[in-house]
Order: sequence, then structure tokens, then C-alpha cells
Amino acid sequence: MSKFESSPLNQHFKKCKESYPELNTVKVVVGVSGGPDSMSLLYLLHRNSVDTIVVHCNYQLRGKSSDLDQALVEEVCTLWGMECVSVRLDSDKTEGGNFQDWARNERYRIFQDIQKEYDAEYILTAHHEDDQIETIFQKILRGAGVTSWRGMRLLEGVLMRPLLGVTRSDIMSFVQEFNIPYRIDGSNEESTYARNFIRNQWFPELNRLFPGWKSNMLQLPERAEEYREMSDMILNQLVERPDHLNREKFLDLNELLKPVIMHRFIQMSGHSVEVSRGFLSNLEGLNSLQSGKGVQMAESVYLLRERDHFILYKEESKKESPVVLAEQDLDQRLSLFGFDWYVDKEFSSVDTTLIQLDYRKILFPLTVRQWEAGDQVQPLGMKGRQNVSDLLTNNKVSVKSKKKAKVVESFDGTVYAVIFPDGFNNGHFGVISEKVRCDEETVKTLTIAII
Repeated sequence: MSKFESSPLNQHFKKCKESYPELNTVKVVVGVSGGPDSMSLLYLLHRNSVDTIVVHCNYQLRGKSSDLDQALVEEVCTLWGMECVSVRLDSDKTEGGNFQDWARNERYRIFQDIQKEYDAEYILTAHHEDDQIETIFQKILRGAGVTSWRGMRLLEGVLMRPLLGVTRSDIMSFVQEFNIPYRIDGSNEESTYARNFIRNQWFPELNRLFPGWKSNMLQLPERAEEYREMSDMILNQLVERPDHLNREKFLDLNELLKPVIMHRFIQMSGHSVEVSRGFLSNLEGLNSLQSGKGVQMAESVYLLRERDHFILYKEESKKESPVVLAEQDLDQRLSLFGFDWYVDKEFSSVDTTLIQLDYRKILFPLTVRQWEAGDQVQPLGMKGRQNVSDLLTNNKVSVKSKKKAKVVESFDGTVYAVIFPDGFNNGHFGVISEKVRCDEETVKTLTIAII
């Protein structure tokens, strides 16, 4: 057996091929940055004669260094007889936003487009064991539920991670032993982003203080799977028909179990719904919910009581089309969604019967649309953001009235205000964001008044 055949990385890759033998016959797309991880995976695909389309994303973030990354990937693909698709992206589009989120979304969008274009079976990435640990660690720090501690899996849909069971040190030994060319992204050594901070600042200290902690961390996915299995066992005793949860049995559960079981019930329902923590932490209201009544969990999705059951119900209704307002559109008063919109050039004081946005803080064009699950706003006087769904619930807006709520959104996706014709319980008809609050320097406002 040759040195390559017996190498730990190739043995690991061969096990992946044994689990998914179609890799011997289908076409795959692989994302290659030029770093040691992705270049190792590319070499494995080359040596194992897997039909591969290589995709390289150049974010042009590091000038000449980014171009050299692209050149390396393209030259190696030419040498190894692989087709390479290089895509140059404009990172300036993320100004004021999260670059890593944008880059990831763009990268996977491109991967999916190339997969469809070439009729490829899988999209491969070079995530490895250290990436898995970092992913689980971040989820714990961000307060994610136990079920999410499963981290990444070898295969999720069409996304495959053949190196997930090998360490970064294994990869570095592999590239050195077989003289695989690669480049190091200097930005990975900076602690600007959360993942880099954890990797560069915390992990070395954890290695020193808690030897073996990584092995312990890698056991968490198994614990998460056990937790999930136990949740499903309990849920199966409560679900009698699809989307029907036995009310009496659910209400008899321990209070700590109710949010867990409700969340799992929603996940298994087949509805694509993001339920806020606010809803899951206020399940006591289900005790007094009358038959025929419901509570809203997300836009167009409700939990209804029907005699002895709680039922998930999705309302199929046509959404009102959003309206885009350019700055020149406000040269005259507008009547829109039951509100009067105008520019007040002589602001003197805050009027709580109106919604007043500091004009100089507004980024046009504005979009006025129905709120959606996942929308967040930073309410006046708050440091953090709040889900719009929780905002409406906390202000006792009825299920029916919630459907009418609108958000005023800037071109970069920031929610400036939440408004609704029926008003809050306290008489106000909206909430503005801290980002556009009026202050002592305000001289001009975009004013919204209810008609």
C-alpha cells in the first residue's frame, strides 16, 4: 500500500466513500479557498478521481493576497485537470453589516447555483474537527438550545463535509507530507470576528488549563442526540394526529418540559416556522385558552385550541405588497396603510400621539411592509434588539390585529419603526427605533400620524 493510500486523511476519506459509494460516479462541487483545509480536500478528490467542479470565492478583502489565493486555486486546478469557477465579490456591499454572515450567505448561494448548473450531486466543504468544536462552543455561548449542540453533520441535505472527523493538525501534517501547495489567510490570525477570537485567544488557554477539553466538547453532539431522542419519546405520547397535540397531557407536563416539547412539536410539524423565545417562555397562557381561540407564534402561523387538542394552523393569505418610499416621494403628504406620512421641517418637541423619526438619521429608500418572523427592532430606550413578534405580544396586541402590523425598514434592513392601525393596549400605535430617535439636535422629522 502506498504512502498516500495508508495516510490517515485518505483512510478517513475512503470511509466516507464507503458510506456514500455514489461519490465514485457522481459529480460534486467543492468550495476551495486556497487554505490548507480546502487544498487537502481538493487533493483527496484529485487522487481518488472524483468528478469535481471547484468553486473559489474572491472577496477582494486583502487586495493582492486575495488575488494570489485565486491564482493558486486556478493553477492547481489546471495542473490536476479540474474545472474551476472563480467568482469575484464586492465586499463593500457589507458596509455597516456583518461581513462573515454576508460572505457565508453569498458563498453558499454561489455553491448552490453551480451545483444546479452542473447537475452535481453534492456540495463539499473542508470543515474539520476543530471547526466542529468552535461551532458547538459558539452555540453554547449564544444560548442555543441543547438540540443545536449536535453541531455539524457529515451530510446535511446536499452539503457534505468529508473531513469533519479529522483535526487541523492532521491536515497540516498531510499538506506537508505530500507537498500540497496552500496559502494562509492572515485575517484568520486576527481576533476581529467571534470565531477567530475564540480560536486565537480562548482555545490556547483552555488547552493549557484543561487538557482533553476538546474530546469532552466532541461528546456534546451525542448528548444532544440523546436529549432529542428523549424529547421525541415524550412527544410521541402526546401527538395523536399530525399537528394535533393532546391538550390535557401537555398541560400535565412539568413546567420545565413544556417549552422543550412545544418547540419539538413545532419542528416536527413540517411548518417552516421560527418561534421566538418570548412565545416559548410564556406558555402558561395556554392553560386558559378557550376552545376555538388561538395564539400567534409567527406570521400566519397559530396554535389553536380545539376542545381537547392544540393544533398548529397556518393561515394562507395574500400579503399586502410592500411600498418603497424614495426621499422625493415625501415632498408631499402621503396616505399609506391607514396612516398620514409627511415631513415636519419645524420640529419643536416629541409628541407621543405621533411617530416622529429624526430625518437626518434616515437612510433612504424606506420600505413599508408587513412584519415577518425574524424581524427585530431596537425599541426606544433599549440597548438590545427585540423580536417584533415579542414586541406585539408584550403589548397585548390581539392575534387578529397582529396581521395588520407594519415595519418601516431602511435600505440596509434596519427596522426604524413598528406601526399598526388598531393600536396598542396603551393607546399608542407604534414603536420607533433608538437609531432614529429625536434629540436636542433634531430640526426635521418624518412624521407618521394615524388617520
